[in-house]
Amino acid sequence: MRFFSTMHPTAANSPLNLLSEYPAWSKAGGDESAVILSTRVRIARNLAGEHFPYRMNQEDRIRVMRGMARVISTLNDSDQGVFLSLAALALVEISLLIERRTISPQLARDEKPRGVFAWRNLDRTMLICEEDHVRLTDIVPGLAPQKAYGNLQPVLAELSSQLQFSTHESLGFLTACPANLGAAVRTSLFCHLPGLTLTGGMESLVSHAADAGFTLRGFWGEGSDFLGNTFQLTDVPSLSHQPSEMLTRIESLGQEVIEREALARIALQTERPALLRDKIARALAILQACRALSGAETLSLFSAIRLGLDIGFIEGLSRETISMLTFELGKAHLVWTATDEGIPDHRRIRRADRCREVFGKARFVG
Repeated sequence: MRFFSTMHPTAANSPLNLLSEYPAWSKAGGDESAVILSTRVRIARNLAGEHFPYRMNQEDRIRVMRGMARVISTLNDSDQGVFLSLAALALVEISLLIERRTISPQLARDEKPRGVFAWRNLDRTMLICEEDHVRLTDIVPGLAPQKAYGNLQPVLAELSSQLQFSTHESLGFLTACPANLGAAVRTSLFCHLPGLTLTGGMESLVSHAADAGFTLRGFWGEGSDFLGNTFQLTDVPSLSHQPSEMLTRIESLGQEVIEREALARIALQTERPALLRDKIARALAILQACRALSGAETLSLFSAIRLGLDIGFIEGLSRETISMLTFELGKAHLVWTATDEGIPDHRRIRRADRCREVFGKARFVG
């Protein structure tokens, strides 16, 4: 494990260079990740005898951070990750970690000492002193909550052997937010739902998800906008002590989401084929000829291209390429690699330049 706690203001010498450029879970391009792009499982734990992070002063947080760094250094795969103190990172580095879904916006906003241990391929992270002392997260491609939960168990077992976590006989694991008590496990699905959006089926899905104990969030999670027909379905805290029940529930909902989206796409192809073809062909034409693109417009166009790839209307391109571009053309990533910041609209221009380069090789065959 490497520990970084000093400023690295430039891309050339940043500790972020030790991490993968793109998360491993985003590189899957098979049918299993066409609708459910990824599954996330998060497990929260707090240290016995310590105040929750929001009540800790700066000195206590630093002490917990150092203690966690020592424990993390003993993990079997500690050499596969990097421990970062967010106080030592430049704003663009923190923003880049958010875009890669390595840290939460909440952790980024906090000004007190906090950190993250990120495995190099970015599929697994451990947030230190966010809302809870420890938040372990694993993200896998497609619909696979059991796999994501299982991936965290070896690390959790190693931590549990060295740390005493705060528990209550009847309440289970204690957390800063009372709603997370019990197993302290949360699950989420990252879904691409253009069919349901275009056919007006989202309202019914939102209602059904709420009845099943889930809430719909935007592209970046709670409180964020809905962009590119991409949504997060997250379980509502239930005080459950049984992770298996939670994993089964979200897998069942995920299967239903896949079925609903499939039926919506079939309806578009049979009832509104001209509209469907126009939307996909128009998106490809714009990406092949554009000269400036905003972030929101880019995500909207990428959604149409994903749909075209899924139903066989576009050739010469892959889902993986779209996923990589989604990260590459994010605001923080463009700032990170910028050499032309003095040019007006430089980010919009660079997005367009890159899209023309990539999508010029694609063909509409619908």
